[in-house]
Amino acid sequence: MMSTVKILSILEAASIEPPKARAIAESLEIAFREQEQDLTKRLMTKQDGAELKAEIIKWMFLFWIGQMATTAALIKFLQ
Repeated sequence: MMSTVKILSILEAASIEPPKARAIAESLEIAFREQEQDLTKRLMTKQDGAELKAEIIKWMFLFWIGQMATTAALIKFLQ
């Protein structure tokens, strides 16, 4: 991530007045920090992954039990 000093020097090199350049640089740094915090909140941890895997396995098991029951009922009905 770019630091405020780097952003400030780029803006001043582009002939933007120092007070305006400083305000823009600080605004960008705040926005970058907020975005980084938001992305960090969205990351999946190993614990989240394990819980998700367990939930998927549970639902797969229930699905296959339902499929077997339906198939058995159809076979019995067709005999």
